[in-house]
Amino acid sequence: MSQDPNPSPLKGAPRPPRGRVRKLRNKSARWLGQHFGAAAIVQMARCCRKIELNGDVRERAEAEHKGLILAFWHGRGVLASPFYRPGNTTTLVSASEDGSMATTILKRLGYEIIRGSSSRGGVRALREMLSCLERGKHVALTPDGPRGPMHSMSPGAAFMSRATGVPVLPIGFGIDRARRLDTWDRYTLPRLGSRLVTSCEEPIQVPREASGDALAEYSSRIRAAIRKAEREAFAHLDLEPDWGDWVPEQEAEHTAEFEG
Repeated sequence: MSQDPNPSPLKGAPRPPRGRVRKLRNKSARWLGQHFGAAAIVQMARCCRKIELNGDVRERAEAEHKGLILAFWHGRGVLASPFYRPGNTTTLVSASEDGSMATTILKRLGYEIIRGSSSRGGVRALREMLSCLERGKHVALTPDGPRGPMHSMSPGAAFMSRATGVPVLPIGFGIDRARRLDTWDRYTLPRLGSRLVTSCEEPIQVPREASGDALAEYSSRIRAAIRKAEREAFAHLDLEPDWGDWVPEQEAEHTAEFEG
């Protein structure tokens, strides 16, 4: 029997379990994200050509209200950072392990962070966000986070608007060159030299007497406004929205409600 003239030193050696390899890979990715994510985001923001549509709507809303509820999709977190600077903006981040990485990155960028999600610490997070709004700070949240489905609506934005008297500013983003991760939200990362457009719709104020079906109707209005803003942003680039083929027009049921 002939022998392999160039045997591999690893040939025949036991392989580590796939689960262990995957866990190590994920841990390494999180470490890299925590240590280099902020610098990468800043660099990408500097290299993108940034365009704002309907800036007068945002400026008028900021002049009329001390704080705003900034609502955009979960997959657009990186795209939002060049337009909404830290200092007067508080960001809701999931209490999950992946949220820990986002927290490290956003804190390095200077954002105030509130940890919580629909399944872990949601009530406490809502209370903290209400406190920030009452102090005149913007609160940024993603209605379809942290687990989707994509472009679904949790009740958080409408609930906070009703409780505080602060309107929701629906925000959309469009980009001509980007990498989209294979995740439920198709998380979007800009490529160097891309054109990044943001657009917003008129603020939506939820009245204090709204409840039940009325509150759900306002959530649907917020969803429609965010999607309209995204269509406008992509149209400015002569592009169709990047979610057109795999997000239904009818709202999908959100995976969870807020729990304590």
